[in-house]
This record gives sequence, C-alpha cells and structure tokens, in this order.
Amino acid sequence: MPKVNKLIYIPAGLIIILMSFPFVWGFLLSFKDGIEIFTDPISLPRSFNFRLYIDTYKESHLVLLFKNSLIVTVLSVPLGMLFVFLSAFSIARLDQKIKWMSSFYYYLFLSGMCVNIIIILRSLYFITMYTGKNVAPLGLDSLYSLVPIYAAGGIPFGTLLYVSAMRSIPIEMEEAAIIDGCSLFGVMFRINFVLCMPVISALFIFSVLGVWNEFPVASMLLNNYHNYTLPLALAFFKSEFSRDYGSMLRAIIMILIPQLLFFIIFQKRIIDGVVTEGIKG
Repeated sequence: MPKVNKLIYIPAGLIIILMSFPFVWGFLLSFKDGIEIFTDPISLPRSFNFRLYIDTYKESHLVLLFKNSLIVTVLSVPLGMLFVFLSAFSIARLDQKIKWMSSFYYYLFLSGMCVNIIIILRSLYFITMYTGKNVAPLGLDSLYSLVPIYAAGGIPFGTLLYVSAMRSIPIEMEEAAIIDGCSLFGVMFRINFVLCMPVISALFIFSVLGVWNEFPVASMLLNNYHNYTLPLALAFFKSEFSRDYGSMLRAIIMILIPQLLFFIIFQKRIIDGVVTEGIKG
C-alpha cells in the first residue's frame, strides 16, 4: 500500500510541471527584449537584469493600479459577505417554520447563478449612468460604482455555501443561547458566524480573487486609465506594449505574483472550507 501511495506523486509531479511551465517560461522571457523573444525564445536570457522590472513598474503606474483594485476589493467583498450572511441566516431559519418560503427565497437567490454577466452589461451601464446623475460617486468612470455590483454578484454563490452550512447547525444551540439572554444578533455572530468560519474563509478567498480578476463590468464602466483595475490594465498593456513583449510579460508577471502569493498563503483555508461544505452538503 505505501508503494501505491508513492506512485501517486508521479502524475501529480507531472501535472505541477505542466501547470507551472507557462509561468516559468514567461518569467524567463521577461528578461529578453522583443527581438530576442522572437529570434531565440527557447534559450535562457543572457542576464537577469531586474532593472527592466523597475522601468516597467514605473512606466505602467502599477502602484495606482494596485491601489484601485485594492479599494474595490476591500469595499465590495465585506459588503457582499455581510449581505450573504444575513440572507442565508434568514433562509436557513425560515426552513424551520415556513419551509415553502425558505425554499422560494433560496432558489430565487440561486437563480442569479444562471444569469451570465454579459447579458446584463447593457442594463448595468444604464443603471450606473442614471445613478450617477443623483449620486456622483456611483456614476460612470468611478471606482465606487463597481462596489455594489461586485457585492451583489457574489450573493448567489455565497447563499449556496452559507445556507447548507447554517442548516447543519442545531437549532437547539440557538434556543439555548436565547434562553440565556443572547440577542438575535448575538446568536448570528457568536454562534452561526463562528461555526461557519471554514465556509466563510473559503468564500472570502473566492470573493477576493473573483473581484480582483473581474474584467467585463470594469471595462464597461471605467474609461479613465487612472481608475483602471489590474485586469483592465492588462488589456491596456496589450495595446500599449504591442511591439514590446518583454515589457508586457514583465507587467503580467508583477500583476500575477500577488495573486499567487495570496492563494499559496490561504490554500489550506480554501481546502478546509470546500471539504467542510462538501461533507455538510
């Protein structure tokens, strides 16, 4: 049996090599100029001059782009998770009293997963345009206009995870807490929130990565480069550095590294949350 377990590492190692090859190859190519990339793309770079990264970093204003993505992520992810938590708690507890109403709202929220964002882009554009006439920060070409859209966009998937997790919590625990004098909000945040922490952690990570990498809505609502998020900047680099693939690759590598580090740091949380939800579901 131990020999069989060791054999599993062979295909796993091959998969890791195949998955990491594009990133490693792109990293090596980023130290070459455009001509060298086309004439000799396979060989190692002549030198690892990180000054090239510094120059690209300054030219592309990555600090501004990171700040924009960070602002949108920090505002939209907690807001969306709060909405999901409150709605999931209501649906899960309605299941104990009015089952048909609980099922109705549950599937109503889940129906949002069936709607492709591309289909509603036109509607979002006009809604944002008219909203901006009354509330300027939520109008077109404003970072803050993305916040309510991103927060609402994560509700269907978050409801799917939260409701099944909350339904697995015994109602007797909440009743005992209420008898001891705990308020409704105390029950929600001292019992349900704590017991759902693995699922909450996983959803937080998925939400951060989803908002950080979102492109269609941002490309529709933002026009000014100074308001661009990182995914929009990548599309801009494609046209800006159309003849300088070295600069394009360096910009892409610098944008990808924080996401890779984030995923590596929190990968245990992701696995724990998904496994916990799978067992409860």
